[in-house]
Amino acid sequence: MDLIKKTAIVTGAGRGIGKAIAIDLAKEGCNITLVSRTKNELEKVAKEIEVCGSKALIQNFDLRKFPNIDIIINETLKHFGTIDILINNAAVLYQSDFLETTEDEWDKTMDINLKATWMLGQKAMKTMIKQMSGYIINIASVGALEIPTSLAAYGISKVGVVGLNEVLYEVGKQYGVKVSVVYPGMTDTEMLREGVKPNVDPKKWMSPEDISNCILFLLKQSDRVVVKSIIAWARQWDKV
Repeated sequence: MDLIKKTAIVTGAGRGIGKAIAIDLAKEGCNITLVSRTKNELEKVAKEIEVCGSKALIQNFDLRKFPNIDIIINETLKHFGTIDILINNAAVLYQSDFLETTEDEWDKTMDINLKATWMLGQKAMKTMIKQMSGYIINIASVGALEIPTSLAAYGISKVGVVGLNEVLYEVGKQYGVKVSVVYPGMTDTEMLREGVKPNVDPKKWMSPEDISNCILFLLKQSDRVVVKSIIAWARQWDKV
């Protein structure tokens, strides 16, 4: 895909992996709709995008409030005219043993990690089908491959994302819409530091830019090719 003047929606774009993806896409010439609950973080990312010569649209919303999904889609179309790329990256993580997981933790995790991913994916797909083009990339986790009991809700939500990815792939393939899933391993993000707090040197983890590089690899494949999934391991830390 030629990324110049394409429009990308990136959720969880205020920091971590989402921020890295948004900035790298802007460097490639994309205009970006930035989605996050934290406005001041989005404003800082928007400034970096504008320095790259691209345009940024801030959508400061909580993805648990589902009317906001329609606003994000409609405002992106109003502002940029198309939706060419959707990066479903937003997530929450609670470190809580399965037997101790609360209903509130479970509901928040499923609402943001899975339900919002479904709703954005469904609505973006409808627009992309009309265009007969587009790319949806869903961020899962290696935690979906072997779920730690201390991250049960998170891992189960990411298994759901993988299943959703398969459905979106089947829906989109006859309309020229590509769909892929990326499984990041241990990556140095605020969410991981705050949610897991492992006693390990983060220098052994991947950086958010490593995952962004995976996204660019997917997007830059020719129209003849779709790479359905990428598993990115932190080779000094993750158990492969």
